[in-house]
Amino acid sequence: MTESANTNNDQTLCPELKTGVLLLHGLTGMPSEMRPIAKHLTKQGCIVSCPMLAGHGSDHKALLATGWKDWMAGAKVALDELLKECDHVVVGGLSMGALLALMLAIDEPRVSGIVLLSTTINYDGKTSSPLKVLLPLVDIMPWLGKRYYWTESPPYGLKDLRLQKQITKQVEAAKRGENTSFGLFRTYGGSLRQMDKLVIEVKKHAKKVRCPALVIHALEDTITTVKNAEAICKMMEANDKTLVLLGGCDHVLTLDLRRKDVAAYIARFVAKASWDAQKSMKSNAMVSGQK
Repeated sequence: MTESANTNNDQTLCPELKTGVLLLHGLTGMPSEMRPIAKHLTKQGCIVSCPMLAGHGSDHKALLATGWKDWMAGAKVALDELLKECDHVVVGGLSMGALLALMLAIDEPRVSGIVLLSTTINYDGKTSSPLKVLLPLVDIMPWLGKRYYWTESPPYGLKDLRLQKQITKQVEAAKRGENTSFGLFRTYGGSLRQMDKLVIEVKKHAKKVRCPALVIHALEDTITTVKNAEAICKMMEANDKTLVLLGGCDHVLTLDLRRKDVAAYIARFVAKASWDAQKSMKSNAMVSGQK
């Protein structure tokens, strides 16, 4: 569907359960890009975690020293910590974070739902790098992955002109490989190749996802087109899948002009997941009691 008529009417959480939400940022991103969603969910009563993924928050050398397995391991640690505190957890992610969220849901039954924002299977938008076809060469010549890079340019996956101006002021530092409050805007071939390998794993295992999934994508995404969202929906064999396509925003859904609507969609999904989790737990308890 393209819109919903009731995005402003958030459902309440099930009061009998502690509901956790794990939010994962994208490649070269920062936890701060998930902040508007986290604030909304915290007000709703959720316990929210927005971890910094391995190699992020520093410079490109630190990121190049990590790979998809490190990003996955860090996300798993964050999930395990949240599950110690909560009865169930919804896992959401932006771009690369969406892929990690999907992978976490496969083997953890207490993940009651996943939220996939701007899912990135293929960088096929009009501002994506044309060098992506050469990434397999990084496996043969690793030095290529440390030398060649793609630098983001306006609109930076955003329609919000105010944010675009803020980012432009920091791009010069990012071009030198430095980190900024918005993350890195220089992505090296080595990191993009690791992203490729994560995509391979997702394609291999996505059919195992059984929990409900909310997939949100911008119709005007300049980095990854809606084909990515449609593809991930087809890959998952879960019965409960909702695809929302939004106009008036770009790739970074969590910060862009429709961020409040995105937060409302997610809040409603999380609330429903909490009630479904309660029903499942009561049903399992009844079955155990009859044995």
